[in-house]
This record gives sequence, C-alpha cells and structure tokens, in this order.
Amino acid sequence: MFFILATSQSCGSIKQQHKSKPDWVKQRPTNDFFYVGIGVAAKAANPFDFQQVAKKNAVYDLISEIKVTVSSHSLLSQLQNDKQFSQQFESDVKVTAANTIEQFNVIDSWEDKDFFWIYYRLNKEEFKAIQQKKIDAAIEQAVYLLNQAESLTKAQLMQSIRLKIKALSALQPYVNQDLQTVFQNRNVYIVNELINSIQSQLYSIEIKSKISFSQAKVGKPITEPFEVLASYRNTNEPVPFLPITMFSEQHKVEGTILTETDQNGIGAIAVSRIIDKAPVQTIRVAADIKNILKSDSLNAALQKVLLSIDVPSTAIRLSVAPTKIFMEADEKNLDKKLTTSFFEPALKMELIDEGYVFTDVKNDADYTVMIHSNTRAEGNIWGSMKLAILNMNIVIIDNTNKTEIYKNVLSEIKGFQLTAENAGLDAYKTASKLMISTMYNSIRKGISQGK
Repeated sequence: MFFILATSQSCGSIKQQHKSKPDWVKQRPTNDFFYVGIGVAAKAANPFDFQQVAKKNAVYDLISEIKVTVSSHSLLSQLQNDKQFSQQFESDVKVTAANTIEQFNVIDSWEDKDFFWIYYRLNKEEFKAIQQKKIDAAIEQAVYLLNQAESLTKAQLMQSIRLKIKALSALQPYVNQDLQTVFQNRNVYIVNELINSIQSQLYSIEIKSKISFSQAKVGKPITEPFEVLASYRNTNEPVPFLPITMFSEQHKVEGTILTETDQNGIGAIAVSRIIDKAPVQTIRVAADIKNILKSDSLNAALQKVLLSIDVPSTAIRLSVAPTKIFMEADEKNLDKKLTTSFFEPALKMELIDEGYVFTDVKNDADYTVMIHSNTRAEGNIWGSMKLAILNMNIVIIDNTNKTEIYKNVLSEIKGFQLTAENAGLDAYKTASKLMISTMYNSIRKGISQGK
C-alpha cells in the first residue's frame, strides 16, 4: 500500500547509534525549509514489524504538516462551510499524498527496549516542484479527455459525460487548487470547466412522461409501467442509454428504482408497490447522476460537487386509495366459537401497519381472507396437565377475479394448561405468533402482487 516506504531507501538514510535519547525524540524539531515527520512504534504491540509501523507513522506525521488550502477559484470553495466535508476532503488529499510522496530523507532513528523512533524530512521547495509536475501532467490528461468528449455527437452523450468524469478523476488530488490552463483558446479553470460542461449537457435534456397522473392502491402494483422519454430540449432528438432513477417525494414506493433509456430515448418505470398511505403522492423520474459516477472512483469531495448538479426530471402524481380487505374468521376452541379471537387481530394489526384497511362489506373488498381454526383435547400428559392440539387453515381470495391467491395451514400446534380449555387457548397464543413469523411475508406478498 505504501509506495513511499520503498522509495525512502533511495532518498538517503542516516542512522546513528545513540546511547541516550536524542533531542529530536525529546522535542519535535521545527524547520522553515522542511516538512518533518516523526514516527514511533511500541515493540510490544508490534513485535515483528515495529520498524515498518514507525516508518508509516512518520510518513503520516510528515504529511500532516502539509497544509491543505482551497483556492477561491475552486468549486470546492463553495462547500468549505461544511465542516464534515472539509475534514473529509483534507483527509482524501493527505491519503493521496501519503501514497505518492517522494524525495524525503531519513535523518535519524533511535530505539530503546520499548520503542523504535524514526525521523523523516522533506524539502518544501522540492516537494512543491514535484507536485507541480504532477499537476501539469494531470491537466494535460484532463484536457486531452475533454477534447475527446467534445468531439462526440449528441447520440454519444453518455460517453461524453463519462470521459469528462474520467478527466475529473485524473485531477481529483489537486481540485483544491486553481488548475488554470488554456482550452479552445480560452483561459479556463479546468475543474470548473469540466463540471460546468457536464451541467450544461444535462441541462440540455428534458424528461417527459406520457402521463402526469395515475390512480393507485396501497400495497398494490400499478398495472402499466410508466414510459418516459429523454430528449434534447431544442431538437427533440432522443437521448439514448441515459441512466434514470425513480424516487418518491416524502413517501415510499417500490419498483424499478434504476434503469436507463433505450436507443430511442425511452425508459420504462414500473411501480410494484405503494407503501405509504397518503392519498396524494408524487413520484419523480430523473437522470441518475449517481449511477453515471460509478464508472470512475471519485473522492467524496468531487462526488458531492457532482451530486449537487441539477438534473432533468419529470413528476407523476398519484391518487392513492386504500386496498380493502374483508376478513372471515371462524376461530373455535374445543368446537366452541371463541369470544376473543387470536389470528384475526394479529393479522389485522400487521396489515393495517402496511396501509391496508378492513371493511365489513364483502362486496366492497378487494380481497377476502378466510381463517378456520379449531382445537381438540388430548387428555392428560403428566399429572393434571392437559394437552390440546390446534389446526388452522387460511385462504385469501382476490375478489376481482375470484381466484385463490394464497393458501396455507398450521398443523398440530400444541398447548398445555391445567384445563383442556386453557390448553386450547395456550395453543392459540403459540399459533398466532407462528402465523406472523412464518406466514406473514407470504401473505403480504400475495396480497400486494395478487398471487
């Protein structure tokens, strides 16, 4: 991982044998012309590699002296008030530097029976010159990629944007700096130029849906997928292979969360389940910048900048009605109808939390849930303790087409108590919990999908 540890051997090594602790161990040295890195490792904690641990610590200590500033011309300056962002960016820059830094010198090392110390030093002017060479090379690569991107046609929009992201990836260790260059006979700040260019390309697109309003039911899919068209605003030319995403504003919807347009600029969004109970909801389909960014490994700073870009989108309003359920429960204990049910309230509680409602009028319901259960006494099992056995079956009917969408049973569920009646009730308590833990997900899926 640490390229710098290998290169340090070529940068000169001075190791002196000190009987007493040297001054640089006692007090950290300071120098206007050098960055200083002091690394230490406990031998007990690192018995086999204490020297490597100390060297690594020295490099990070040296890097910590390099101050990371953000130029006023950098787009990152807009985010400096975000303390968490600033800390993350500074960390990213220093990690990059730690893996690429060169030309530091090993000034000294010292050890006693408990610790190993090492002293590194890096010439500030040499470091600045080396960094500038790297910056110049990164800018040259970015300009080359930008020229390639600009030469592509409108039909190659995604390739163009991804080339520009690749250019940003080359520049990312230095995006806090001005990075000024000449592009197409203009003096530009290349990072700003790339991001503004991506923004301009996305702004030139519009996304339209064939419908702006649809009716839906809680817990149910919307039968027909929504087709959206991505095209250029001025010419109506389609935008092929544009990643798009669906999300719900303030509500929760399941379905085709991620997809992309086809070669004709058309994308299909399917809603498989409305979870929220709000009667009016909005889903939005938008260009998916996060998906576009997956093609390159950008640091957190650049990702944050790019994710703040405005993207084209369209909204579809939903009028959401509750899905109605009629429940027909016949729960008996020792052939006598229970005055207080077990399965019915347990199932109702779960379904109500999902947004379903219950009706007493069967003809008004979308589904009918039928539960039949009974217990039988099995006599004494030990001493005066009684055993009762419960069996239950559940069937769900889709009232629209009168088809059976779910069927299951609980068999031979045991209950124990001092009386047969109470043993039956004990079996009901066990079985109602078992129904929720083993059946509920399939019940919900059956109702939500109609199968």
